[in-house]
Amino acid sequence: MPKAQPDLSQRITTSWAAFLLAVGGGALLGRDLEGEFRIVGIILAVFGAILLAVRTWQNRTLMAQVLAVIPVADKGDSLLRKLPKAWAALEEENLLLRNQAEAEDQIRRQILTHLSAGMLLLDQDRHLRLFNPSAQLLLGSSSSLGLGDPVVVAFREPESLRNIEGACQGAPVEWTLRRNPRILRVRAIPFEAPLQASARPWVLVTVDDITRQEALETTRQKFIANASHELKTPVTGIRIAVENLQEGSLVLPEGESSLRIMLRAVDRMTMLLEDISELSRIETGALRLEPVPLRLGAFAADSLENTRPQAEAANVQVALDLPPELEDFPFQADPLRLVQLLDNLLSNAIKFSPGGAGVTVQVRKDGPWLTWAVADQGPGISETDAQRIFERFYRAPSVRRIPGTGLGLAIVKHLAVLMKGEVDLRTEVGKGSTFIFRLPAGEV
Repeated sequence: MPKAQPDLSQRITTSWAAFLLAVGGGALLGRDLEGEFRIVGIILAVFGAILLAVRTWQNRTLMAQVLAVIPVADKGDSLLRKLPKAWAALEEENLLLRNQAEAEDQIRRQILTHLSAGMLLLDQDRHLRLFNPSAQLLLGSSSSLGLGDPVVVAFREPESLRNIEGACQGAPVEWTLRRNPRILRVRAIPFEAPLQASARPWVLVTVDDITRQEALETTRQKFIANASHELKTPVTGIRIAVENLQEGSLVLPEGESSLRIMLRAVDRMTMLLEDISELSRIETGALRLEPVPLRLGAFAADSLENTRPQAEAANVQVALDLPPELEDFPFQADPLRLVQLLDNLLSNAIKFSPGGAGVTVQVRKDGPWLTWAVADQGPGISETDAQRIFERFYRAPSVRRIPGTGLGLAIVKHLAVLMKGEVDLRTEVGKGSTFIFRLPAGEV
């Protein structure tokens, strides 16, 4: 057993040895004795006095150290009366804080226990430090979780291990994991654990069951694809019938305006069905890219030429800003889908630009990216609308009077992701908008 340390009262007591030496030396000096005894008496008295002085200095130093750590201003005699009450208050506060910490810990544990989402905490060595029952339930019986287990106990798929390793390097990541019969959405979020000297972060992993959402999304996509396909036939029939009525002069002159309204409505329905069908193909994975080698200058010029009639009809000038050194830059992409993406951006820019304005298409090579920026001089987009501008069927209230399906930018976003690129928006109300599309610029 470890030896108990003496308390401060034992350290502050006077040294009796020093006192006895001093008294004994003084007694010898007080008697009329031989010279040798007087010398012994002097030595004992001096040694006892020195020892007593050292002990007194040590006691004063110890008392100064004790007073230095007591956080009060008044350190006089009244301190001895205040200390017991202050110590009792400190003990009461410590007990309150301890109980509060235990209550908060119980609340956190209850929250983790009742969460429907799974949660796992990995330390810097990729070992499990915490998990809740939902994590064990969602990951299935094949993942037998235990505190201190390595991450491979919970996630054995190569993709999952790569993603978690990426999170351990400091990059948040999200992916879909199939654990029959469930489809799971997994997020790995790195964070710096407090009081940890290691440079590697801890990782919080969340697991959500999205089986029902995936089933509903699949059903929605199939319904949209089937409905758009089935509706094309009657819409085509209506258009043919209206055109026959016009060409056969079977309608009175008063009815000609009604026929033109019908044709415009049929055109809008046709455009909507085509956009719905195209978006459905992209979302369901039915669309496959066919990349080929392209030259940047020629491709960009051809893309702008496609929108020239629309620009001339709207009295809008379209200009290409391409540095000469990029004219012959070789890159690889699916020309049909890239033209479709750029056409949608250019068509929007022309549609919302006032007459006499200009639209600029700027192309730059930015590191590993080819950046296409389509800038207009239109009314701009409010911050609220900009957050939803890439959603299906969303149209800002201020532009609903302008014809459109609300699917063009949704198609742009999905095509950008399919091409392993990204699309972004910079806008300011009253000063126009710039849509920026980045495409990987791997040289051929």
